Amino acid sequence: MSLKEEAQGKIEDSMTEIGSIIFPISEAFRYCIESVRKRFTRALITAISILLGIAFYVTIRSMNTILPNVGQQPPQTYQTIMAIIALLVCGVGIVNSMFMSVTERYKEIGTIKCLGATDRNVLEIFLIEALLLGLIGGIIGAFAGWLTAVGIFGIQFGIGGVFPPDKMGTVMIQYLEYIAEAIGIAAFLSVAAAAYPAFYASRLHPAEALRYEI
Repeated sequence: MSLKEEAQGKIEDSMTEIGSIIFPISEAFRYCIESVRKRFTRALITAISILLGIAFYVTIRSMNTILPNVGQQPPQTYQTIMAIIALLVCGVGIVNSMFMSVTERYKEIGTIKCLGATDRNVLEIFLIEALLLGLIGGIIGAFAGWLTAVGIFGIQFGIGGVFPPDKMGTVMIQYLEYIAEAIGIAAFLSVAAAAYPAFYASRLHPAEALRYEI
């Protein structure tokens, strides 16, 4: 290596050290909470869309356990397909919401990048925000869907049809599996749907973001 190349390498290393900042996950999480608080209406709409899709999914899944216990046929295939379509529609809504969030925060993104935030930091912020909304909507929606199924069929067939005494342990495990599965789907769907908007936000050039007018 020549002296010129070695000197150039040292200059680049020093510039990297000077321009680097510490941005831990805890700080990104705090930043996301503050962002959700500031844009509560948009966050609420996104969480509700996830909630409704997950609630419908868990209701259909719970019927797979309840109906055979009362001598009924489990949900037809088309009903499960409808639940999956509802989740896909929910995913499209998340993509749209996250793109709108990116558009509204162009100058904010440009500012934190000028202060030293990296592309990875910006990506983490948007993915964590999507994950939080997915978990909130997923948890509430999963329990809401399960309680809806239990309430409707409990009234129709009695509590013994929903919680048969001879199968109580097995039935409860199945219910918990449906709830856990739904929460996992909500988290994955939210992060997957927000991946491209988050990547797009992370690649914004600070100068262009600061010049942008909504």
